[in-house]
Amino acid sequence: MIRLHCAFALSVVAGWPVSLGGTASAAELSHPLMRPLPVASNRPLAEDRALYVDAANGHDEQDGSRERPWLTLGHAVRQLLPGDVLYLRGGTYYENVVLPKSGAEGKPITIRSFPGELAMIDGGLREFLEAPATAWLPFAEGAEGEFVSAETYPQFMSRPIVNAFPAAGWEPFYGKEDERPLVLGHFADSMVPLHGYRIVNDLRDTSMLWDVDNKFQNDEGVYCGPGLWFNRDTERIHIRLAHTTLEGLGANAYRGETDPRKLPLCISGPYGNDVLRINGVNHILVQDIVLRGASGSPLVNLSGSDWITLDGVSLFGGSPGLLAKASSNVRIVNSVFRGLSAPWSSRASMKYRGTPSYRIITQRAAPESHDWEIANCEFTDDHDGIWLRCVHNLKFHHNLVDNFNDDGIEVGARKRDQLLYVYQNLISRCLLTFTLHEMEPDESPATVDAGSGVYIARNVIDLRRGTFKGPPKEPDPSGSYLDGASTLCGDHGGPTWPNYFFYHNTVLRPDTSWRGYYGFGMGGRAARGTQRRVFNNIFVQISGIPGLSFSTGPDDNFVDGNLHWGLVDGPQYVGDFFKKESRGPAFQKIPTPDGWLVHDQFADPKFNQFGPDPAAGFNIALRKDSPAIDAGVMIPADWFDPLKADDGGLPDIGAVPHACSSWLVGIRGRIQIGAAVSD
Repeated sequence: MIRLHCAFALSVVAGWPVSLGGTASAAELSHPLMRPLPVASNRPLAEDRALYVDAANGHDEQDGSRERPWLTLGHAVRQLLPGDVLYLRGGTYYENVVLPKSGAEGKPITIRSFPGELAMIDGGLREFLEAPATAWLPFAEGAEGEFVSAETYPQFMSRPIVNAFPAAGWEPFYGKEDERPLVLGHFADSMVPLHGYRIVNDLRDTSMLWDVDNKFQNDEGVYCGPGLWFNRDTERIHIRLAHTTLEGLGANAYRGETDPRKLPLCISGPYGNDVLRINGVNHILVQDIVLRGASGSPLVNLSGSDWITLDGVSLFGGSPGLLAKASSNVRIVNSVFRGLSAPWSSRASMKYRGTPSYRIITQRAAPESHDWEIANCEFTDDHDGIWLRCVHNLKFHHNLVDNFNDDGIEVGARKRDQLLYVYQNLISRCLLTFTLHEMEPDESPATVDAGSGVYIARNVIDLRRGTFKGPPKEPDPSGSYLDGASTLCGDHGGPTWPNYFFYHNTVLRPDTSWRGYYGFGMGGRAARGTQRRVFNNIFVQISGIPGLSFSTGPDDNFVDGNLHWGLVDGPQYVGDFFKKESRGPAFQKIPTPDGWLVHDQFADPKFNQFGPDPAAGFNIALRKDSPAIDAGVMIPADWFDPLKADDGGLPDIGAVPHACSSWLVGIRGRIQIGAAVSD
């Protein structure tokens, strides 16, 4: 964990210059960058036996030395022995790679970019990146600005049976296989995603308004932005890069080049091909490479493998980015998982007219995955986020989780033996931040092992900015539809929630939670016989007064030591916040067993910098006169708290103890917690 002794601020401390392939900058041709792009690492050469592969200058009949490198990864990985390091010289490797051999304890097989060079493994089609001028033809029979591929792609018609979705769960194309998007892609200069269209009527429509009678209706179109559609009859790819004209999109609108012959594009396919498969091997280290080019299949398929590390890996797209099962002792650090959501993509367009993907899906299989660490990573810009439910003893920390227009972090329904630790992350803009489905027949047991559950501590959860749930039915120049309310917690289908231990977090939202539930829902709903502990959190909303309602009786709940505040309406509030007669009839009566709310406060936490504008910078360090200092309750000694030693005396309320060092999140700790910046 990196710590800096300074006042808290949230700012970018290390950026990435733009360099990912293509022939022009993002500002010249496509859309401005959504996120920083990766560049080469200067990680020094290792001392182990070195072998080399070069997609531009190698040959597989050579010896793999630095002077005589191999050409293909497929050949190179078959030559590796425990302790070997395979260096990928800079460039793009258009391959689908299967790792066939294991390393050994203390002697992993390492696959990494050569220092100062950036290697990309691309499972897609190279002609659209390297020769776009001849790869596309105008399509006169289509819509204005529609083009078609010069070549046919019969390999897209293989109809593989894949299992890239949650175990025993959701397959969005059941009964609609002919509508499955078979091609996905990105603008190569900015890596902004292209929409994968299900039906050609959407690609050719002239309006992004949701003026359709049925969300799956085929006869009525909704343009979802620049994108691709595969014609199963002609076996050709269609593309249209028409500008987005939906009023209110503002800077999110597409205003770039509309002729694909002038743009380098990453076009992925065929459907069902993993880009990197790690199956039944152990002691593998993958470093400092870029993965892209998966269409309806995982970029990385990890199965039955142990002691696997992804370090400094950038994953663009994939459905999902990582699919994993029966794999343990896995470390994912300093890596980025960018999704399929463009700035103009909505929940509705992805879920009903495109590809609703996840960044990580862990699946249930024997033996159960266990002992994972995911740290200093970034998960951004997709329909759904991270499905962590099928890993035991997982530590998820110092990560950025941002911009998921549906589910954020899936923790799963109650299990007999479950340990998830989610701490010191920056989490923002998730429609449903912590969520759960009930997928398996033996979930939600009546009894569970002591201490099992989901431990959520020391996170900054900023829900003030909402998500793009769907376009309006009629023009709305205000763009208010871009900010659909985010929710701290919820479920799908009414499963039994896991044991939640939610303590020392700082949660920010624009207004009162649904039904005025206590703790923005974490403390006030869906207990149903499970343990719920909500201690020492700061809950601040911009307008209105925080709710104190509960959907059930006390059961095995306990809430105490939390600070509640309404930024705009709090200073004008008169009376005792915790007494029913002072809150008015709109609030339910609180069932208050002994000890509940004894140390709760309704007070201004006195952050160093905080205002009503969710886009402005903020600093959540506590001022010296903050009522949150030394005002919390003692949490059990066996609960994990990474900052306990920094919080002297009685516990401070919130994620950031007053005397604490700051921490960094994201890849290589490029974001410092505190004052927000646009990213």
